[in-house]
Amino acid sequence: MIITDFYIKNLRWLYIVFILTFCSAFGQTFFISLYSGEIRTAFELTHGEWGLIYSCATLSSAILILFVGGYADRSSAKSLSTLVILGLVVFIFLMANNTSTWGLVLIILGLRFFGQGMLGHISMVFCGKWFFKNKGKAVAVANSGYTLAEAIMPTIFVALVGVLSWQTSWYVSILMSILILASVRLLAETERNEGTKPQKENQQVGMLKKSWKRSEMLKSWVFWAAVPGLMTSPMITTTLFFHQVHLVEIKSWELSTYVLFIPAYSAATLLSLYLIGYFVDKFSTKIILPIFLFPLVSGLLLLSIATSYLELLLIFILFGLSAGAYIVVYGTFFPEFFGSLYLGSVRTVGVTIMVFSSAIGPVLSGYFIDLGYLVDHQFKFFAAFSIFASLLFLIINLSVKLPEHAK
Repeated sequence: MIITDFYIKNLRWLYIVFILTFCSAFGQTFFISLYSGEIRTAFELTHGEWGLIYSCATLSSAILILFVGGYADRSSAKSLSTLVILGLVVFIFLMANNTSTWGLVLIILGLRFFGQGMLGHISMVFCGKWFFKNKGKAVAVANSGYTLAEAIMPTIFVALVGVLSWQTSWYVSILMSILILASVRLLAETERNEGTKPQKENQQVGMLKKSWKRSEMLKSWVFWAAVPGLMTSPMITTTLFFHQVHLVEIKSWELSTYVLFIPAYSAATLLSLYLIGYFVDKFSTKIILPIFLFPLVSGLLLLSIATSYLELLLIFILFGLSAGAYIVVYGTFFPEFFGSLYLGSVRTVGVTIMVFSSAIGPVLSGYFIDLGYLVDHQFKFFAAFSIFASLLFLIINLSVKLPEHAK
């Protein structure tokens, strides 16, 4: 009943963080990659060239966020949301009218920066500012916006491309973004203040019963042992969605049928998000580290040999279970192992890892495709890398002792 009261009393603010991540879909890989075939044809790009453009734009977006992300601490929700969504609308409009390869580079940068980057960033910042006492539940609601978009957008826009031209379908994205902006401006007329701010004495400590500075963390073997595992999910998932048109072609599947199974991935992600979140709150992130990539490994091995839609359904479920677990692990690993006093500084390294891994996956995979190594063969390598990362997490699990309150 208490949990239900939280959602009812905070519905207005929860909607804002939810709808911002929903709107970020227009700059996310799963959405942009729906147009990969049309983009490569229109601009005469190879898989490797398209992957290089996308990866460079993503890395550039990450660099920009390092410089401007701090504005979220000094701006109102209404003004910042307005600025970011309008910026996204501008680049969606440019995508709908672009005929230049160089223009494509700038457009992908803008979509990634305002969509995948800033909208997701400010949603998480608002969760931290508005829900200090209940940020776990708020973050779950916010990430559900992205999951819902991932479940319904592919089916809708693949159908639209079948009726409209691929560039014309982007105008629907503009309409949706404007409607979302209008609702956010209406509900964010006043700022929410929970009235509770974290105090230094209430900060969580990590290993050795202290909060680690970023420079200290970068000298810790635990951090470097965790890097492969923190890279694995975003790298593989981004690569899968980025090259999904290619995957559909080599598997002789229909794209219009393929996207119908994506909601299974989203449902599994959502289920895992809440179940693993509860498990971590009750026990520890450390316990889940060695095993949360197992469903991903199973899905990769199955995808390398899959031929039927039934197998595809199972693959999406397995990928979704790992994806939801990764969201929880990514959100709790740093405070649990390195404390929360310097969390803002420490987490910038985590963001860099996530963005870097999501950037290098598509470009490397694209060049291997150009060399004749089809993406389904590459999944065996990804599975081996995931097993290696899990073994490193197991070493961390067996070697590190955490303070009682961190478990």
